[in-house]
Amino acid sequence: MSFLRRYYWGILGLVLASYGLSLFHAYVGEEANYTIMSMEMWQRQIFRSVVSLGGVGGRPPLYNWAMIPLAHWVVGWPRILLAARLVTLGATLGTALILAGWARALWPGVGAGKVAGLLYLVTADVLFYRGWLAYADPLFAFFMVLSAFLLWNAVQRRSLLCLFLSLLAIFASYLTKVMTAYAYYGGIWLVLLGQRSSRAFLWSRQAMGVYILGLLPMGLWLGTVGHQDTQQVTGQLADVSDKLLSADALGTWLLKLGEFPLSILAGLLPSSLWALRGLVSQHRQGIPWPFPVKSLTAMALLNFLPYWIAPHSAPRYVLPEYGLVVLVATYYLTHEPALFQNGILRPERWVVGLALLGLGISAVGYPLYQQRVRGDDYARMASQVEALAGPYPIYTLNWSSVGLSVVALIDSRHFDRPAIVSPPSCLTDGLVIAYTSHDLPGDGWAELEGQSEQLVLICRGKVCAAPFFHSGRP
Repeated sequence: MSFLRRYYWGILGLVLASYGLSLFHAYVGEEANYTIMSMEMWQRQIFRSVVSLGGVGGRPPLYNWAMIPLAHWVVGWPRILLAARLVTLGATLGTALILAGWARALWPGVGAGKVAGLLYLVTADVLFYRGWLAYADPLFAFFMVLSAFLLWNAVQRRSLLCLFLSLLAIFASYLTKVMTAYAYYGGIWLVLLGQRSSRAFLWSRQAMGVYILGLLPMGLWLGTVGHQDTQQVTGQLADVSDKLLSADALGTWLLKLGEFPLSILAGLLPSSLWALRGLVSQHRQGIPWPFPVKSLTAMALLNFLPYWIAPHSAPRYVLPEYGLVVLVATYYLTHEPALFQNGILRPERWVVGLALLGLGISAVGYPLYQQRVRGDDYARMASQVEALAGPYPIYTLNWSSVGLSVVALIDSRHFDRPAIVSPPSCLTDGLVIAYTSHDLPGDGWAELEGQSEQLVLICRGKVCAAPFFHSGRP
Protein backbone atom coordinates (compact mmCIF):
# COMPACT_ATOMS: atom_id res chain seq x y z
CA MET A 1 0.00 0.00 0.00
CA SER A 2 2.96 2.32 0.45
CA PHE A 3 3.47 2.23 -3.33
CA LEU A 4 -0.10 3.36 -3.98
CA ARG A 5 0.20 6.16 -1.44
CA ARG A 6 3.51 7.32 -2.90
CA TYR A 7 2.32 7.36 -6.53
CA TYR A 8 -1.35 8.05 -5.91
CA TRP A 9 -1.59 11.30 -7.86
CA GLY A 10 0.33 9.93 -10.83
CA ILE A 11 -1.91 6.85 -11.05
CA LEU A 12 -5.00 9.00 -10.64
CA GLY A 13 -3.76 11.22 -13.46
CA LEU A 14 -3.46 8.20 -15.78
CA VAL A 15 -6.96 7.08 -14.87
CA LEU A 16 -8.49 10.52 -15.42
CA ALA A 17 -6.69 10.83 -18.76
CA SER A 18 -8.27 7.53 -19.81
CA TYR A 19 -11.73 8.78 -18.91
CA GLY A 20 -11.08 12.10 -20.61
CA LEU A 21 -10.13 10.49 -23.92
CA SER A 22 -13.23 8.29 -23.77
CA LEU A 23 -15.45 11.36 -23.90
CA PHE A 24 -14.67 11.86 -27.59
CA HIS A 25 -15.40 8.41 -29.04
CA ALA A 26 -18.11 8.06 -31.67
CA TYR A 27 -21.55 6.80 -30.63
CA VAL A 28 -21.49 3.42 -28.85
CA GLY A 29 -24.49 1.14 -28.46
CA GLU A 30 -27.75 2.95 -27.76
CA GLU A 31 -26.24 6.18 -26.43
CA ALA A 32 -28.16 8.06 -29.14
CA ASN A 33 -31.42 7.09 -27.47
CA TYR A 34 -30.65 9.55 -24.65
CA THR A 35 -29.29 12.37 -26.80
CA ILE A 36 -32.30 12.17 -29.13
CA MET A 37 -34.60 12.49 -26.11
CA SER A 38 -32.79 15.57 -24.83
CA MET A 39 -32.84 17.33 -28.18
CA GLU A 40 -36.55 16.69 -28.70
CA MET A 41 -37.43 17.67 -25.13
CA TRP A 42 -35.74 21.05 -25.61
CA GLN A 43 -37.22 21.63 -29.05
CA ARG A 44 -40.74 20.89 -27.84
CA GLN A 45 -40.21 22.39 -24.37
CA ILE A 46 -41.50 19.25 -22.70
CA PHE A 47 -39.54 18.44 -19.56
CA ARG A 48 -41.68 16.26 -17.28
CA SER A 49 -41.56 13.41 -19.80
CA VAL A 50 -38.97 12.25 -22.28
CA VAL A 51 -39.67 12.70 -26.00
CA SER A 52 -38.25 10.37 -28.61
CA LEU A 53 -38.90 10.31 -32.35
CA GLY A 54 -42.09 12.26 -31.76
CA GLY A 55 -43.43 9.99 -29.01
CA VAL A 56 -43.89 11.40 -25.51
CA GLY A 57 -43.26 9.43 -22.33
CA GLY A 58 -41.71 6.20 -21.16
CA ARG A 59 -38.83 7.06 -18.81
CA PRO A 60 -38.17 9.47 -15.97
CA PRO A 61 -36.21 12.46 -17.29
CA LEU A 62 -33.53 13.42 -14.74
CA TYR A 63 -30.58 12.23 -16.87
CA ASN A 64 -31.89 14.43 -19.67
CA TRP A 65 -32.37 17.35 -17.27
CA ALA A 66 -28.67 17.09 -16.43
CA MET A 67 -27.40 17.03 -20.01
CA ILE A 68 -29.72 19.67 -21.54
CA PRO A 69 -28.09 22.70 -19.79
CA LEU A 70 -24.63 21.43 -20.73
CA ALA A 71 -25.64 21.02 -24.36
CA HIS A 72 -27.46 24.34 -24.59
CA TRP A 73 -25.17 26.67 -22.66
CA VAL A 74 -21.75 24.98 -22.48
CA VAL A 75 -20.74 22.63 -25.31
CA GLY A 76 -23.49 23.32 -27.87
CA TRP A 77 -26.10 21.01 -29.36
CA PRO A 78 -23.79 19.63 -32.09
CA ARG A 79 -21.79 18.13 -29.18
CA ILE A 80 -24.76 16.70 -27.30
CA LEU A 81 -22.97 13.34 -26.99
CA LEU A 82 -20.11 15.07 -25.16
CA ALA A 83 -22.65 16.68 -22.81
CA ALA A 84 -24.22 13.30 -22.10
CA ARG A 85 -20.85 11.70 -21.38
CA LEU A 86 -19.81 14.59 -19.15
CA VAL A 87 -22.87 13.87 -17.00
CA THR A 88 -21.91 10.19 -16.89
CA LEU A 89 -18.31 10.96 -15.99
CA GLY A 90 -19.44 13.42 -13.33
CA ALA A 91 -21.62 10.68 -11.83
CA THR A 92 -18.72 8.22 -11.89
CA LEU A 93 -16.35 10.64 -10.19
CA GLY A 94 -19.09 11.58 -7.74
CA THR A 95 -19.59 7.92 -6.83
CA ALA A 96 -15.85 7.56 -6.24
CA LEU A 97 -15.91 10.61 -3.93
CA ILE A 98 -18.86 9.21 -1.94
CA LEU A 99 -17.06 5.89 -1.50
CA ALA A 100 -13.94 7.77 -0.43
CA GLY A 101 -15.91 9.63 2.23
CA TRP A 102 -17.66 6.46 3.36
CA ALA A 103 -14.37 4.54 3.66
CA ARG A 104 -12.74 7.42 5.55
CA ALA A 105 -15.66 7.48 7.98
CA LEU A 106 -15.50 3.70 8.49
CA TRP A 107 -11.72 3.41 8.87
CA PRO A 108 -10.10 6.77 9.67
CA GLY A 109 -6.37 7.27 9.70
CA VAL A 110 -5.32 4.46 7.33
CA GLY A 111 -5.76 6.15 3.94
CA ALA A 112 -8.93 4.20 3.20
CA GLY A 113 -10.58 7.16 1.48
CA LYS A 114 -7.98 7.46 -1.27
CA VAL A 115 -7.88 3.70 -1.75
CA ALA A 116 -11.66 3.34 -2.11
CA GLY A 117 -12.01 6.21 -4.57
CA LEU A 118 -9.15 4.96 -6.73
CA LEU A 119 -10.37 1.37 -6.63
CA TYR A 120 -13.78 2.36 -7.95
CA LEU A 121 -12.26 4.35 -10.81
CA VAL A 122 -10.00 1.43 -11.88
CA THR A 123 -12.77 -1.17 -11.61
CA ALA A 124 -12.57 -2.90 -14.98
CA ASP A 125 -16.20 -2.54 -16.07
CA VAL A 126 -16.30 1.08 -14.93
CA LEU A 127 -12.96 2.13 -16.42
CA PHE A 128 -13.26 0.41 -19.78
CA TYR A 129 -16.94 1.00 -20.48
CA ARG A 130 -19.57 1.82 -17.89
CA GLY A 131 -17.97 4.86 -16.30
CA TRP A 132 -18.11 7.08 -19.39
CA LEU A 133 -20.84 5.55 -21.57
CA ALA A 134 -23.81 7.87 -22.11
CA TYR A 135 -26.40 5.66 -20.45
CA ALA A 136 -28.49 6.53 -17.40
CA ASP A 137 -26.97 3.76 -15.25
CA PRO A 138 -23.95 5.65 -13.81
CA LEU A 139 -26.12 8.56 -12.65
CA PHE A 140 -28.70 6.06 -11.38
CA ALA A 141 -25.95 4.31 -9.39
CA PHE A 142 -24.54 7.61 -8.09
CA PHE A 143 -27.81 8.54 -6.39
CA MET A 144 -28.25 5.00 -5.05
CA VAL A 145 -24.78 4.93 -3.51
CA LEU A 146 -25.39 8.43 -2.13
CA SER A 147 -28.66 7.30 -0.57
CA ALA A 148 -26.99 4.24 0.99
CA PHE A 149 -24.19 6.38 2.46
CA LEU A 150 -26.68 8.91 3.84
CA LEU A 151 -28.80 6.14 5.34
CA TRP A 152 -25.75 4.60 6.98
CA ASN A 153 -24.68 8.03 8.20
CA ALA A 154 -28.16 8.68 9.57
CA VAL A 155 -27.91 5.53 11.68
CA GLN A 156 -24.41 6.37 12.93
CA ARG A 157 -25.34 9.93 13.93
CA ARG A 158 -29.00 9.30 14.78
CA SER A 159 -29.67 12.07 12.27
CA LEU A 160 -33.21 12.54 11.00
CA LEU A 161 -31.87 15.06 8.49
CA CYS A 162 -29.55 12.48 6.91
CA LEU A 163 -32.43 10.01 6.86
CA PHE A 164 -34.58 12.51 4.99
CA LEU A 165 -31.76 13.34 2.56
CA SER A 166 -31.28 9.62 1.86
CA LEU A 167 -34.91 9.41 0.76
CA LEU A 168 -34.49 12.45 -1.47
CA ALA A 169 -31.42 10.82 -3.03
CA ILE A 170 -33.30 7.60 -3.78
CA PHE A 171 -36.13 9.64 -5.31
CA ALA A 172 -33.52 11.29 -7.56
CA SER A 173 -32.33 7.82 -8.49
CA TYR A 174 -35.86 6.84 -9.48
CA LEU A 175 -36.16 10.03 -11.55
CA THR A 176 -33.02 8.96 -13.38
CA LYS A 177 -34.18 5.53 -14.50
CA VAL A 178 -36.55 3.15 -12.73
CA MET A 179 -38.39 2.48 -9.48
CA THR A 180 -36.17 -0.50 -8.56
CA ALA A 181 -34.08 2.16 -6.81
CA TYR A 182 -36.49 1.81 -3.90
CA ALA A 183 -35.86 -1.95 -3.76
CA TYR A 184 -32.14 -1.23 -3.40
CA TYR A 185 -32.86 1.27 -0.63
CA GLY A 186 -35.05 -1.31 1.07
CA GLY A 187 -32.22 -3.85 0.97
CA ILE A 188 -29.80 -1.43 2.63
CA TRP A 189 -32.47 -0.50 5.19
CA LEU A 190 -33.18 -4.16 6.05
CA VAL A 191 -29.52 -4.93 6.69
CA LEU A 192 -29.20 -1.90 8.96
CA LEU A 193 -32.48 -2.79 10.67
CA GLY A 194 -31.02 -6.20 11.49
CA GLN A 195 -28.39 -4.52 13.67
CA ARG A 196 -29.54 -4.09 17.25
CA SER A 197 -27.75 -0.76 17.60
CA SER A 198 -29.63 0.66 14.59
CA ARG A 199 -33.08 -0.79 15.14
CA ALA A 200 -34.31 1.67 17.73
CA PHE A 201 -33.52 4.64 15.49
CA LEU A 202 -34.84 3.19 12.23
CA TRP A 203 -38.05 2.00 13.91
CA SER A 204 -38.66 5.12 15.98
CA ARG A 205 -41.75 7.26 15.67
CA GLN A 206 -39.69 10.21 14.45
CA ALA A 207 -38.12 8.05 11.72
CA MET A 208 -41.58 6.91 10.60
CA GLY A 209 -42.57 10.53 10.15
CA VAL A 210 -39.43 11.12 8.08
CA TYR A 211 -40.24 8.11 5.88
CA ILE A 212 -43.67 9.54 5.12
CA LEU A 213 -42.19 12.97 4.42
CA GLY A 214 -39.40 11.48 2.29
CA LEU A 215 -41.83 9.45 0.18
CA LEU A 216 -44.02 12.47 -0.44
CA PRO A 217 -42.01 13.69 -3.48
CA MET A 218 -42.55 10.32 -5.14
CA GLY A 219 -46.27 10.53 -4.50
CA LEU A 220 -46.46 14.08 -5.81
CA TRP A 221 -44.50 13.18 -8.91
CA LEU A 222 -46.70 10.21 -9.75
CA GLY A 223 -49.78 12.27 -8.99
CA THR A 224 -48.84 15.13 -11.30
CA VAL A 225 -47.03 13.25 -14.06
CA GLY A 226 -48.31 9.70 -13.83
CA HIS A 227 -51.77 10.41 -15.24
CA GLN A 228 -50.26 12.27 -18.21
CA ASP A 229 -47.38 9.86 -18.86
CA THR A 230 -48.69 6.46 -17.84
CA GLN A 231 -45.64 4.79 -19.39
CA GLN A 232 -43.53 6.11 -16.52
CA VAL A 233 -45.53 3.81 -14.24
CA THR A 234 -47.11 1.00 -16.25
CA GLY A 235 -44.24 0.77 -18.71
CA GLN A 236 -41.64 0.51 -15.94
CA LEU A 237 -43.67 -2.07 -14.02
CA ALA A 238 -44.12 -4.14 -17.17
CA ASP A 239 -40.40 -3.92 -17.96
CA VAL A 240 -39.39 -4.99 -14.45
CA SER A 241 -41.89 -7.86 -14.33
CA ASP A 242 -40.78 -9.09 -17.76
CA LYS A 243 -37.17 -9.26 -16.64
CA LEU A 244 -37.95 -10.85 -13.29
CA LEU A 245 -40.79 -13.20 -14.21
CA SER A 246 -40.64 -14.01 -17.93
CA ALA A 247 -39.78 -17.65 -18.41
CA ASP A 248 -36.79 -18.94 -20.35
CA ALA A 249 -35.84 -22.50 -21.19
CA LEU A 250 -34.50 -24.24 -18.08
CA GLY A 251 -31.10 -24.77 -19.66
CA THR A 252 -30.80 -21.10 -20.61
CA TRP A 253 -31.72 -20.01 -17.10
CA LEU A 254 -29.27 -22.45 -15.47
CA LEU A 255 -26.53 -21.22 -17.78
CA LYS A 256 -27.34 -17.65 -16.78
CA LEU A 257 -27.16 -18.61 -13.07
CA GLY A 258 -23.59 -19.74 -13.60
CA GLU A 259 -22.48 -17.09 -16.05
CA PHE A 260 -23.92 -13.95 -14.46
CA PRO A 261 -21.95 -13.92 -11.16
CA LEU A 262 -18.76 -14.76 -13.04
CA SER A 263 -19.27 -11.82 -15.39
CA ILE A 264 -19.88 -9.53 -12.42
CA LEU A 265 -16.76 -10.76 -10.62
CA ALA A 266 -14.73 -10.19 -13.79
CA GLY A 267 -16.16 -6.71 -14.26
CA LEU A 268 -15.41 -5.91 -10.62
CA LEU A 269 -11.72 -6.74 -10.88
CA PRO A 270 -9.53 -6.03 -9.04
CA SER A 271 -11.77 -5.31 -6.03
CA SER A 272 -13.62 -8.62 -6.34
CA LEU A 273 -10.29 -10.47 -6.17
CA TRP A 274 -9.18 -8.74 -2.97
CA ALA A 275 -12.60 -8.84 -1.31
CA LEU A 276 -12.95 -12.60 -1.93
CA ARG A 277 -9.38 -13.26 -0.79
CA GLY A 278 -9.95 -11.39 2.47
CA LEU A 279 -13.35 -12.92 3.21
CA VAL A 280 -12.24 -16.48 2.45
CA SER A 281 -8.97 -16.12 4.36
CA GLN A 282 -10.65 -14.92 7.54
CA HIS A 283 -13.34 -17.58 7.27
CA ARG A 284 -10.75 -20.36 6.93
CA GLN A 285 -8.87 -19.06 9.95
CA GLY A 286 -12.06 -18.90 11.99
CA ILE A 287 -11.75 -15.14 12.35
CA PRO A 288 -15.14 -13.37 12.39
CA TRP A 289 -15.59 -10.84 9.65
CA PRO A 290 -15.39 -7.27 10.98
CA PHE A 291 -18.79 -5.75 11.60
CA PRO A 292 -18.68 -3.16 8.76
CA VAL A 293 -17.42 -5.80 6.32
CA LYS A 294 -20.22 -8.16 7.30
CA SER A 295 -22.83 -5.42 6.82
CA LEU A 296 -21.44 -4.27 3.46
CA THR A 297 -21.27 -7.85 2.20
CA ALA A 298 -24.86 -8.50 3.27
CA MET A 299 -26.01 -5.30 1.52
CA ALA A 300 -24.26 -6.29 -1.71
CA LEU A 301 -25.54 -9.88 -1.71
CA LEU A 302 -29.11 -8.98 -0.80
CA ASN A 303 -29.35 -6.48 -3.64
CA PHE A 304 -27.53 -8.77 -6.07
CA LEU A 305 -29.77 -11.80 -5.50
CA PRO A 306 -32.86 -10.65 -7.48
CA TYR A 307 -30.76 -9.91 -10.56
CA TRP A 308 -28.96 -13.21 -10.24
CA ILE A 309 -32.08 -15.38 -10.14
CA ALA A 310 -34.07 -13.28 -12.64
CA PRO A 311 -34.29 -14.80 -16.15
CA HIS A 312 -33.08 -11.55 -17.72
CA SER A 313 -30.56 -9.11 -16.27
CA ALA A 314 -27.37 -7.30 -17.24
CA PRO A 315 -24.22 -6.18 -15.41
CA ARG A 316 -25.24 -2.52 -15.63
CA TYR A 317 -28.26 -3.29 -13.43
CA VAL A 318 -25.99 -4.09 -10.47
CA LEU A 319 -23.66 -1.12 -10.89
CA PRO A 320 -24.75 0.29 -7.48
CA GLU A 321 -23.43 -2.86 -5.79
CA TYR A 322 -19.95 -2.29 -7.20
CA GLY A 323 -19.25 0.38 -4.61
CA LEU A 324 -20.13 -1.95 -1.73
CA VAL A 325 -17.60 -4.52 -2.97
CA VAL A 326 -15.01 -1.77 -3.39
CA LEU A 327 -15.47 -0.84 0.28
CA VAL A 328 -14.95 -4.45 1.38
CA ALA A 329 -11.78 -4.66 -0.72
CA THR A 330 -10.62 -1.34 0.74
CA TYR A 331 -10.84 -2.75 4.27
CA TYR A 332 -8.65 -5.73 3.49
CA LEU A 333 -6.09 -3.70 1.54
CA THR A 334 -5.69 -1.22 4.38
CA HIS A 335 -6.00 -3.62 7.34
CA GLU A 336 -4.67 -6.96 6.05
CA PRO A 337 -1.97 -6.01 3.50
CA ALA A 338 -0.01 -9.22 4.17
CA LEU A 339 -2.72 -11.17 2.34
CA PHE A 340 -1.75 -9.55 -0.95
CA GLN A 341 2.01 -9.90 -1.12
CA ASN A 342 1.93 -12.78 -3.62
CA GLY A 343 2.61 -11.87 -7.24
CA ILE A 344 -0.89 -12.15 -8.71
CA LEU A 345 -2.49 -10.28 -5.80
CA ARG A 346 -0.10 -7.35 -5.47
CA PRO A 347 -2.23 -4.17 -5.51
CA GLU A 348 0.30 -1.98 -7.33
CA ARG A 349 0.47 -4.36 -10.28
CA TRP A 350 -3.29 -4.44 -10.70
CA VAL A 351 -3.91 -0.74 -10.22
CA VAL A 352 -1.05 0.48 -12.40
CA GLY A 353 -1.72 -2.21 -15.00
CA LEU A 354 -5.40 -1.32 -15.28
CA ALA A 355 -4.64 2.41 -15.39
CA LEU A 356 -2.19 1.89 -18.28
CA LEU A 357 -4.51 -0.55 -20.03
CA GLY A 358 -7.42 1.86 -19.73
CA LEU A 359 -5.33 4.67 -21.20
CA GLY A 360 -4.20 2.44 -24.05
CA ILE A 361 -7.75 1.33 -24.86
CA SER A 362 -9.07 4.89 -24.78
CA ALA A 363 -6.23 6.32 -26.83
CA VAL A 364 -5.75 3.50 -29.35
CA GLY A 365 -8.10 0.55 -28.86
CA TYR A 366 -11.48 2.20 -29.19
CA PRO A 367 -10.45 4.57 -32.01
CA LEU A 368 -9.11 1.63 -34.03
CA TYR A 369 -12.22 -0.43 -33.37
CA GLN A 370 -14.53 2.39 -34.36
CA GLN A 371 -12.47 3.15 -37.45
CA ARG A 372 -12.29 -0.44 -38.69
CA VAL A 373 -15.45 -2.11 -37.33
CA ARG A 374 -18.21 0.36 -36.50
CA GLY A 375 -18.71 3.79 -35.03
CA ASP A 376 -16.84 6.21 -37.26
CA ASP A 377 -18.99 5.26 -40.25
CA TYR A 378 -22.13 6.60 -38.57
CA ALA A 379 -21.13 10.17 -39.43
CA ARG A 380 -20.54 9.20 -43.06
CA MET A 381 -23.87 7.39 -43.23
CA ALA A 382 -25.63 10.43 -41.74
CA SER A 383 -24.08 12.65 -44.43
CA GLN A 384 -25.22 10.24 -47.15
CA VAL A 385 -28.77 10.21 -45.81
CA GLU A 386 -28.82 14.02 -45.78
CA ALA A 387 -27.45 14.21 -49.32
CA LEU A 388 -30.04 11.74 -50.63
CA ALA A 389 -32.91 13.51 -48.89
CA GLY A 390 -31.88 16.92 -50.18
CA PRO A 391 -34.52 19.52 -49.26
CA TYR A 392 -37.10 16.90 -48.35
CA PRO A 393 -37.82 15.68 -44.79
CA ILE A 394 -36.20 12.65 -43.18
CA TYR A 395 -38.13 10.20 -41.00
CA THR A 396 -37.22 6.99 -39.23
CA LEU A 397 -38.66 3.62 -38.28
CA ASN A 398 -35.30 2.20 -37.23
CA TRP A 399 -34.71 1.87 -33.48
CA SER A 400 -31.43 -0.05 -33.77
CA SER A 401 -28.19 1.39 -32.45
CA VAL A 402 -27.00 2.35 -35.94
CA GLY A 403 -30.36 3.88 -36.85
CA LEU A 404 -30.52 5.90 -33.63
CA SER A 405 -26.90 7.05 -34.00
CA VAL A 406 -27.48 8.30 -37.55
CA VAL A 407 -30.66 10.12 -36.50
CA ALA A 408 -28.90 11.72 -33.51
CA LEU A 409 -26.05 12.95 -35.68
CA ILE A 410 -28.42 14.52 -38.20
CA ASP A 411 -30.55 16.11 -35.47
CA SER A 412 -27.54 17.58 -33.69
CA ARG A 413 -26.03 18.99 -36.89
CA HIS A 414 -29.23 20.81 -37.73
CA PHE A 415 -30.68 21.63 -34.34
CA ASP A 416 -32.47 24.66 -35.78
CA ARG A 417 -34.68 22.25 -37.76
CA PRO A 418 -37.37 20.00 -36.28
CA ALA A 419 -36.02 16.66 -35.07
CA ILE A 420 -36.48 13.48 -37.09
CA VAL A 421 -39.65 11.61 -36.09
CA SER A 422 -41.67 8.63 -37.26
CA PRO A 423 -43.23 9.10 -40.72
CA PRO A 424 -46.81 10.38 -40.96
CA SER A 425 -49.44 8.33 -42.75
CA CYS A 426 -49.85 11.08 -45.36
CA LEU A 427 -46.17 11.17 -46.39
CA THR A 428 -45.78 12.16 -50.04
CA ASP A 429 -42.20 13.39 -50.47
CA GLY A 430 -39.55 12.22 -48.03
CA LEU A 431 -36.96 9.68 -46.98
CA VAL A 432 -37.51 7.04 -44.29
CA ILE A 433 -34.73 5.23 -42.42
CA ALA A 434 -36.01 1.67 -41.91
CA TYR A 435 -35.00 -1.85 -40.89
CA THR A 436 -36.18 -3.52 -44.10
CA SER A 437 -37.68 -2.40 -47.38
CA HIS A 438 -41.01 -3.86 -46.27
CA ASP A 439 -41.41 -1.60 -43.22
CA LEU A 440 -43.33 1.01 -45.19
CA PRO A 441 -44.88 1.15 -48.68
CA GLY A 442 -42.64 3.33 -50.82
CA ASP A 443 -41.84 4.34 -54.37
CA GLY A 444 -38.26 3.14 -54.10
CA TRP A 445 -35.65 1.75 -51.71
CA ALA A 446 -31.91 1.49 -51.24
CA GLU A 447 -29.47 -0.12 -48.83
CA LEU A 448 -26.83 2.07 -47.24
CA GLU A 449 -23.77 0.03 -46.27
CA GLY A 450 -21.61 0.75 -43.25
CA GLN A 451 -18.48 -1.06 -42.10
CA SER A 452 -20.40 -3.89 -40.43
CA GLU A 453 -23.97 -2.59 -40.44
CA GLN A 454 -26.45 -1.22 -42.91
CA LEU A 455 -29.54 0.93 -43.15
CA VAL A 456 -32.48 0.52 -45.49
CA LEU A 457 -33.80 3.76 -46.95
CA ILE A 458 -37.33 4.00 -48.33
CA CYS A 459 -38.24 6.96 -50.51
CA ARG A 460 -41.50 8.52 -51.57
CA GLY A 461 -42.17 11.09 -54.24
CA LYS A 462 -39.48 13.36 -55.62
CA VAL A 463 -36.70 11.97 -53.42
CA CYS A 464 -36.80 8.78 -55.50
CA ALA A 465 -35.43 10.67 -58.52
CA ALA A 466 -31.90 10.02 -57.23
CA PRO A 467 -30.30 7.15 -59.22
CA PHE A 468 -29.24 5.57 -55.91
CA PHE A 469 -32.75 4.20 -55.38
CA HIS A 470 -34.28 1.06 -56.85
CA SER A 471 -37.82 1.52 -58.06
CA GLY A 472 -40.57 -0.41 -56.25
CA ARG A 473 -39.98 -3.33 -53.86
CA PRO A 474 -37.02 -5.74 -54.06
